Amino acid sequence: MTKLTVATFSLMLFGILPPQTNGIICHQPTTKCTSAYAFAAHQLGFAIKEKLEWGKSYRSEEFYAVVLKSVKAAGDRCAFVTEQERLEEQKMWPTRKVFASHLNCPEELVLYENADQNFNFLAVYAGKTLKEAQRLLNQIKVNPRYSQAYLKRMRVILEYST
Repeated sequence: MTKLTVATFSLMLFGILPPQTNGIICHQPTTKCTSAYAFAAHQLGFAIKEKLEWGKSYRSEEFYAVVLKSVKAAGDRCAFVTEQERLEEQKMWPTRKVFASHLNCPEELVLYENADQNFNFLAVYAGKTLKEAQRLLNQIKVNPRYSQAYLKRMRVILEYST
């Protein structure tokens, strides 16, 4: 074991290192997400390797999503795309996670950075690069049903509190 490894391990042991901030996205719907937090089916999960600590925020790596649909969620309303609709859309993209936000809903701890907080959305994971995301957007927009679909660069945030 090198001196650097011992020093890093010691810092981790005594809780001096900051929490993980770039958890890897679990974007394949058929693969179990290994994470300290049990993400709900409608959420886009990411790997959290450390033990969760109440009051802390955990963040994923950045990624692109194709937003398929938005629902007004301003005020105290908990309006969102239904799980039934999400599952129907998931069938169309079996290798990419289809996820939905539930902002303003009781006990929702997952947020999406760079998303309008006045709307809940239904989206498809589109990849880490703009090139990959643009390719998926072009495929999706061929269907007139998705003519309003658009790209959004995001990050998942778990607010482990409230």
